Formats: sequence, structure tokens, C-alpha cells
Amino acid sequence: MIRSSATLKTMLLAGSVAASIVTTATAENKVQPADYVAGSWILYRHDYVTPEGRVVDTRANGISHSEGQGYGMLIAVLADDRRAFDRIWEWTKANLYVRGDSLAAWRWDPSTTPHVTDQNNATDGDLLIGWALSKAAKAWNKPQYALDAGQIAEAITDKTVIDTPLGKALLPGAVGFGATDQADGPVVNLSYWVYPAIAELGEASSRFPADELMKTGLSLTRTARFGPAKLPANWISLKDGKPGPAKAYPAQFGHDAIRVPLYLAWYSRDHADLVSPFDDVWRDGQGAAVIDLETAQPLAPMPEPGYRAVTELVGCSLGRQPVAPTAANFETTDYYPSTLHLLSLIAIAERYPACLPDTQ
Repeated sequence: MIRSSATLKTMLLAGSVAASIVTTATAENKVQPADYVAGSWILYRHDYVTPEGRVVDTRANGISHSEGQGYGMLIAVLADDRRAFDRIWEWTKANLYVRGDSLAAWRWDPSTTPHVTDQNNATDGDLLIGWALSKAAKAWNKPQYALDAGQIAEAITDKTVIDTPLGKALLPGAVGFGATDQADGPVVNLSYWVYPAIAELGEASSRFPADELMKTGLSLTRTARFGPAKLPANWISLKDGKPGPAKAYPAQFGHDAIRVPLYLAWYSRDHADLVSPFDDVWRDGQGAAVIDLETAQPLAPMPEPGYRAVTELVGCSLGRQPVAPTAANFETTDYYPSTLHLLSLIAIAERYPACLPDTQ
């Protein structure tokens, strides 16, 4: 069992991390933003990454997926943990690259044989893996990683980028989301627009239409807001160039769409007009929640610290929140909110370090 935050070992790890940060603060009178990331990664790696390099989704019976592998690789390189990065990448190559192209199968199930029963990809997972490889190539002077990132970017371009009346768009997967796959297709997911990844992969391949994808994503974030809450749906139909909640899915803002402002705030502080509506809803509704778009009523709270960390990141990006105490105090709860927690902490450390305690 991977997740064991209450065990003595994890408590000792947490104590070690806390002591390291306190020592740094005492010696230099401030904590370096990188200290928060490196220490939190130790806890995350202990709870969700196997010795073989498999990132385990504790929400879903211990499966692994390309998204999780990408997150693991990305956080490892940002924490300067080359050993862990290499293990995660090697496991990913050996187990998810079964399609015959440079896209990863999206799901690996330890309870089935074969472990990959659906070879469709998840485009956000591919973006994350490619982004992590691009960063690793620069951080550790590994040209092969840059070549791998470029191949992934080109496969995304060939298999999942489509032309729409609204511009070039990302299909969530190579199969199942196009104009002929669903009655109101094409269907997209705005949380798959990992803006920092898209921008960097534009450097990895000249064929990857980063600028056009960024333009479409930002435009959709501005216009694809539904119901009284004016929030995007998790899944959005682009049929006839008219965005609307996709019919095959609940019309909700939820666990997918909460990543939209996370990626925006991480990418740049220059899109306050796009980020601010999320912050307005969270402040009025007292925090993150799954929201019914027809009524603007919360359906289920998102009480975990990881979701609060996202709201703090957004507040920091807008200058509305002077400090991010929840984000700074990383703790593992469950794979997905813990991942968003650590990503939010990284984004704050990179973009808004003044929001971290003791760093001013």
C-alpha cells in the first residue's frame, strides 16, 4: 500500500522536512521558495510513487495513468530529483507506450491482464510528459529528452489537434471526442489546456501550434462560461463553433475544471480578467466546490487542502491574498488533491513567492 501518511515513517519524513525548512530560515532569515517544493516532493514521492516509478492514483483502486506519470515527472524535475525522474520515465516508456506512436495509453490497471485495456491517450498526460522531458533536457543537459519531447509534441499535433471555427483546439484523446464521435462533438476539456506546457512545447517542435492553441484556449476561457455562476463546464461542446456544456456529461464545474485557473495563474499574471471570476465565486461561496452550472448551487464541497491551495494560488495571482498558508503547509490526503496542492505550491514558488511565509 503506497499511501500511508499516518505511519511513523511519513511522520519522520515530515519532521525532517520541517526541520530543514526551519534550519534554512534560521540561518538566512528567510526560506527559499525551492525549499518548500523539495521538501513537499519528499512526502509526495513517499505516498504516491512506487520504487519502480509508477505513480499511483489512490482514488481509483491503485491504477496509474499518463496524467499521473506526467505530474510525477514534472514535479521530480522541478525538485531536481533526477533519480526519481528517470525511474518514472522508464516505467512510463515500458508500460504506457504501447500504441506504436509517441502518445501514451492513458490507463494502467494492476488488477487486469493485460494491464492496459484501453490504448486511447489522454492529451493532458501527453502534454505533461512532454513538458517534463523538455524541462529535464535543459536542467540536466540531456539532448535525448529534448528529442523525446519534440516527438510527443508532434504526435499531439498529428493525432489530437483539430481545426474549429474558434481556432485550433485540443481533443482530450485521439479517439472518442471528434465531430463524428459524439452528437454534439467535437468535445473538449479546458483543463487539458496546460498553458505552461503548451508554451514550452512550442519550443520543442516547430510543428506544434503552441501560439494558436494558446489563443483558442484563452478565448474559450473567456467565452465558455455558463449559467449564473459564469463558470466553464468540465466538458464543453464546440459543435458549430458555439460552446456549451457537452450533453454526454453533467453540466458542472468540478474536479477537472478547477485546474483551469491553476494553469492560468501558473502561466502568467497577465490574465486577471480570466482568473478573477473563479476567485469571485470561491470568495462568495466560501471555497472550492462542485457547482451545478444551471443553478450556480454547490453540489459537493472540495474540502481537502489541495483544493484550498488552488484558491490561494488564484488569490495570490490577483494580489487579493497576501499569503498562502494552506499551500505552504503541504500534506498528503489523496492522490488528486495532493497533486493539485503541490502544483499550486510550485506555481506560487515560481510566480508569486512573496505569498509564501518567511520568504519575504
